[in-house]
Amino acid sequence: MSYLLARLRLWAAHHRVIWWTCAVAFAGLTGITVRAAIHVAPCPAIAETDPDGPIGDERGVALGRGPDPLPVEVGDRLDLWSVDDITARGHLVVAGARVLDHDDRTVTVAIPADRVGEVAAALDRGDLLTALVP
Repeated sequence: MSYLLARLRLWAAHHRVIWWTCAVAFAGLTGITVRAAIHVAPCPAIAETDPDGPIGDERGVALGRGPDPLPVEVGDRLDLWSVDDITARGHLVVAGARVLDHDDRTVTVAIPADRVGEVAAALDRGDLLTALVP
């Protein structure tokens, strides 16, 4: 009987060693994986890859230029005005929007992200008037 108990203890010790070896290997692999996931290099920002695009908290918005477009160049600053048809008064929507791109029909400007809703609402009521900032 003592022989069987000795064999049982030897079998249990052998399996305990295998279990602990697997547990240590798994913990080491998990630690390596977690460290690799934590120390990921950040993706390059839009401003770093495209200096003519929106920077930081800006959004690019394309506006129609109308039949008599204002001559603009990339980098110019524009004030965007909405005109109320009832009172015939203008309302400044965005001051100093930076021109990102332009063609014959549209001009793309960078506006602050918190002003996008106001620009969308103004565009819903009609076109925006652009005024070149000196």
